[in-house]
Amino acid sequence: MKKALTVAASVVVVSSLLAGCGSQNTPAGTTTPANSNAAAASKAPAKDVKLTFSIWGSDAHKKMYEDLIANYKKIKPNVSVEIMTIPAADYQQKISVMMASKTAPDIMWMLERAIPQFLTADQIEDISAIKTDAAYDFKDVIPSTLDLVTKNDKLYGVPFSTPPNMIYYNKNLFKEKGLKTPTELYKEGNWTYEEMAKAAQAIAQPDKGVYGFNLIRPAGWGASWIESLQTLVWANGADFFSKDGKKFTLNSPEGQKALQFFSDAMFKTKIHPKPGDQTTFESGKIGMQQDLLSYMGKAKAIKDFVWDIAPMPKGSGGQGTTLGYAAYMVTKGSPNAAEAVEFLKFLSSKENMTVTSQYFVPGRKSVLESDGFLKQGPSPESMKTAVLDQMAQGRVRQGFQNFQKIDDKMKLHFDAIYTQAGTIPDILKKMEQDVSPILAQ
Repeated sequence: MKKALTVAASVVVVSSLLAGCGSQNTPAGTTTPANSNAAAASKAPAKDVKLTFSIWGSDAHKKMYEDLIANYKKIKPNVSVEIMTIPAADYQQKISVMMASKTAPDIMWMLERAIPQFLTADQIEDISAIKTDAAYDFKDVIPSTLDLVTKNDKLYGVPFSTPPNMIYYNKNLFKEKGLKTPTELYKEGNWTYEEMAKAAQAIAQPDKGVYGFNLIRPAGWGASWIESLQTLVWANGADFFSKDGKKFTLNSPEGQKALQFFSDAMFKTKIHPKPGDQTTFESGKIGMQQDLLSYMGKAKAIKDFVWDIAPMPKGSGGQGTTLGYAAYMVTKGSPNAAEAVEFLKFLSSKENMTVTSQYFVPGRKSVLESDGFLKQGPSPESMKTAVLDQMAQGRVRQGFQNFQKIDDKMKLHFDAIYTQAGTIPDILKKMEQDVSPILAQ
């Protein structure tokens, strides 16, 4: 499928080049008639440009982009693109340092929590010109996905991934225990955290390293507190912070209930891996794993058991589904900004967003609703239930200008939970005392 999509994209892109050979690229992704510059262009070959493109993805993601870059080279022979992979846990801090030292990549993946910081610091290129580029078809981009990358009616990025989190589950383990699957419980309206815990207790054999569920996403313990636990917190009717981001709100009965559920699963019932445990879903020893569509590449390689996907369970506060979010953005002040914008347009075109949809929930309506996207998962029905049907009610996590300071404090107190250095109420109280002054800045 991947190869077919890549080849298809290549054909369309080359065709687009041929159709558009009467135009020449100009700054900010705009185009002008080529006739006025044709003579000069024939005498002066385009200057060689080397772009740097940062991601935090896997080797599979990098390979996909290398294939796309090879196609881009066919239509832009003078442009080379180097992929820079930075671990997700270090990404925001590393980009911050590179911005300060004027060594930032020309074009970047950017996570929702980091966007406010770089927009406020005026470090992102205004790419509003692409909205009026007829060939780009900007109206196909789902409007609700643009809020985070829009400021004062100007566009600063294009989202390429807006996935709801979901549950991957091992159908073999459910069958062996005679359990209803998460999908079956969801269709009955009974897919709750209570039912999830019951199924997990039936599946778990902690002495053999088998666990019922795992909420921790691959980014790891501590570093992914917000990605891994936001849905559980929302599903219990709580939140980490107030809507305006000025107050710490997790120290509440609802917040305490959410973290107590998580702590008990690790240390009391032992149906969840303990801190630091790196047991993966692929090993066949995890009954249910929270993750995003981007994990599906690894899941598709599983041969030892049958798996499926389902929506997240619901709690007293609802389902609490979170939407991941990642956008392409161009660094303001980059000497290659014009070419970086052109590359951004290439990556986020319909054809190439179709290619990237094998890992990322696309921001273009035409790709999201296509049969090709629904066939990316274990079945079109599962993709519709676990992905498409959840997007309308899902929420994007908050972003903060000073997220790194907040993150440092939150990780410190989550370490206290992981080492059982205090009770959940005591840890929440200290968490509030430490984080509130940062939020008030």
